[in-house]
Amino acid sequence: MRISPGPMAFLPVLALLAAHVSGCRTPLASSAALRIGTVRDAPPLICRQKGRWTGLEADLGRNLAARLGMKPVFIPLPAERLTDALLTGKVDMLMAGLTITDTRRLQMDFSLPYLVVGQAALIRSEDLLRYNTDLKIRSTRCRIGLLADSPAEELVDTYFSPAVRLVFARPAEGAGALEKQQIDIFMHDAPAVWWLAGQSKGRLIVAPPLFAREELAWGFRRSSNALREAANQVLAEWRQDGTLEAVLQRWLPVSR
Repeated sequence: MRISPGPMAFLPVLALLAAHVSGCRTPLASSAALRIGTVRDAPPLICRQKGRWTGLEADLGRNLAARLGMKPVFIPLPAERLTDALLTGKVDMLMAGLTITDTRRLQMDFSLPYLVVGQAALIRSEDLLRYNTDLKIRSTRCRIGLLADSPAEELVDTYFSPAVRLVFARPAEGAGALEKQQIDIFMHDAPAVWWLAGQSKGRLIVAPPLFAREELAWGFRRSSNALREAANQVLAEWRQDGTLEAVLQRWLPVSR
């Protein structure tokens, strides 16, 4: 039988956290606020709906703050300003669907990864046998929808030379074009594709291959060792007791 550590196990860590938080940010109404840098509209990872933050990262952020005895404060930022906000102390951590890359490793520390992602192909349900392997997707002369200046665009340019590309402004537009048979595949970030498939009520599904696999994690300043270690301890316990799996199943049911 596994015995989870009780609240007293976190006291040394929380003492270090209090010193860390009070020493690197401007005073807030609550001295126990955990300022979480994020993006505003990236479902199912996180988005703002009816005045409330919702999504995978929102649930994890609230659960983490509660576990550490802190108040979560989500601070939305443009994606290109996330790193600067972290490094200059405007936020305490980043929970914004961050992938672990070599460039980011030079700028910040990461928590333990909590999800493997990549680029995924959204297809019509009846086309599964046509696109059920990596080779079939790469070699097909089909119409692939994607977003401009996205990882999917780079992937298709490099590895899907026979395909015809069609560019969309938003993922939902690509999914709509797929249902209308204006394209054959919509290639995009896996979490968004999993979400779109789940919203389609079975009309669209995710092809089995996952391209350009990466890991999602949370970002921390180099000086935030206590906060990062506390987050890692909580993540490890969530893996053991099923909390992480339950949250992932809630927001990404077709990915599991």
